[in-house]
Amino acid sequence: MGIFDDLALSTSKNNNTYQTFWNWFEIHAQEFYEIIKSGNQVEERFINVFAPELTKVEPEVFFLVGIEDDQMAELIFTPDGRIQNVLWAEKLANSAPEIPNWKFRALKPASNNINFAIRMHDLNFDRDNIKFYPVIHEAYPDKIDLKFVYDHYHEESHDDILNGIFIFLDNFLGEETMIQCIDKIDVLGPQNVHKELIPLDKLKDYLIWREKEFVEKYQDVRHDPSNDSFAAFEGTVEGNKTILSTFNTSILDWEFKASHPWILVIMIHYQPENENGFPSSETYNSIAKLEDDIEEQLPAEKGYIFLGSETIDGLRETFIACREFREATQVIDQLQTKYSQELIMNFEFYKDKYWQSFERYQID
Repeated sequence: MGIFDDLALSTSKNNNTYQTFWNWFEIHAQEFYEIIKSGNQVEERFINVFAPELTKVEPEVFFLVGIEDDQMAELIFTPDGRIQNVLWAEKLANSAPEIPNWKFRALKPASNNINFAIRMHDLNFDRDNIKFYPVIHEAYPDKIDLKFVYDHYHEESHDDILNGIFIFLDNFLGEETMIQCIDKIDVLGPQNVHKELIPLDKLKDYLIWREKEFVEKYQDVRHDPSNDSFAAFEGTVEGNKTILSTFNTSILDWEFKASHPWILVIMIHYQPENENGFPSSETYNSIAKLEDDIEEQLPAEKGYIFLGSETIDGLRETFIACREFREATQVIDQLQTKYSQELIMNFEFYKDKYWQSFERYQID
């Protein structure tokens, strides 16, 4: 793939269909191909025309476009790290028709170019100037925490260098591998590193080995919720605001937490009934109905565990641990539509393989 053009899209959906979008694209496909191939005024003649049409049908997705070595144009739809948008990128790519001179795919693929490199912030990132070593956590044995050692590291540019490493890896490994296999990364310089450094060319094999071990250990694990028990917590946070939490404390010591590494957060915004910041009884009833629907459609036997909720100052957050995120995305998106007249809600996923973000609710 040659030089890509990258564009972020806005964040509101509507009812335009994929079919309508692809019908439009097919009409302009040859013209777009010639523009991309020539590299002439790509932003003005392709991006600025293409983006508004894509926004109508799938605004929560980014895209990349370029010419491959076989002179085919490739259009890649990417969530750009937003887990809840992976499904939409895939659905859009999978709905594409066969169009001469064009390829369509979801998620950035791994680079097959042995000389692949990127330049950012006046720094080069390539296979030769990056090495790595794993950080082993006794309490979290399946957590893949990697330290990358960059030859040209300097502390004052840590964030820029880390961003460069992340973007390099996203293309070097491919987006699916970055999403599924790596839990945490950081970067440092070679000074005072006393670990055995591993060449970057061995990273893919290392991740394949770790993922194989993980799947063998957890692939058949499910949770039986019949003995779950919940505890209520009340406290105050900054601004002397009251927070009310209800959590499944019986599950927080479960030895197989890593089998459900994706945390689904459902955020409901409401107008507080009074100064305590809590919702009205009518809103509570709607939330209860929603959570009943979620429990029915995302049951424990399919790989979803209701962890609990937090309510504070106009915001109710519900947390569900998931084995996967694609089906869950589809279900919650449909429920968001179902309850659109009753509740203002949105959702997101993040990866927390050992549910560390909820350790404060563990009861000794």
